[in-house]
Amino acid sequence: MTPILTALGVVGVFAAAIGIGIMVIRAKLNSATKRYLGMNLQQTADLIGKGLKDEVTTPRSISNVSAMYKPKLMRDFPDMTYDRFLEMANTSLVQILTAIEKESTSRLELVTDSLKSQVNDRICDNHNRNCIEHFDEIRIHRTAIADYKTSSETATAVFEISFQCVHFFEGKDKEVPETPSQLAASVTLSYGREFAEDSKSLTYSHNCPNCGAPVYAVGGRMMKCTYCGTGITEEVYKSWLTSAYKFI
Repeated sequence: MTPILTALGVVGVFAAAIGIGIMVIRAKLNSATKRYLGMNLQQTADLIGKGLKDEVTTPRSISNVSAMYKPKLMRDFPDMTYDRFLEMANTSLVQILTAIEKESTSRLELVTDSLKSQVNDRICDNHNRNCIEHFDEIRIHRTAIADYKTSSETATAVFEISFQCVHFFEGKDKEVPETPSQLAASVTLSYGREFAEDSKSLTYSHNCPNCGAPVYAVGGRMMKCTYCGTGITEEVYKSWLTSAYKFI
């Protein structure tokens, strides 16, 4: 027998052995998945594939406590509709994501300086990793109130938002994802003096009719001006700012 035929024979034996080994392993995996999962190997693979597909197409779950907090929010701020609050939260989230992508907070509106610092911190983190974070093709799925707290002079409402976007890091990711990511975030809307003082761009329109000092109160109740003591009722217009955000 020639050396070439001998070599081919050896290769054939190895190939046959490998094929038999694969068949044995497949049979054992089939047996194991049937025993522990009640399905064969192909059915298990199909289920995993479906799970991965659902992971990128199913919106993220969020907290929805509107039944508890919405009535109180509407009672405290009757001249603000609930839809208006949802719109403010959604708009703020889109502005925040855009600011991170554009690496600039100059176009953030009705936000506190501490919120701008939050956004700048994320931009700096991306700079330290030599990348630019992108949030393309943003689509809001659902927004709901998750928490609401008040004091005599402040109110804070937290909204959780489920959304999707093409999320990637330019300079780090090798290619742009073909499918969007399902994400969730919370946006905190705040009203009151301490939040106004944390913003250089806000002008209040409700003032004491006697001395002109800014007036802060929650729920339209009678109060006294902290500067001159005049008894006044809070005016209709309420000023809200976005004071915090975080990814869930």
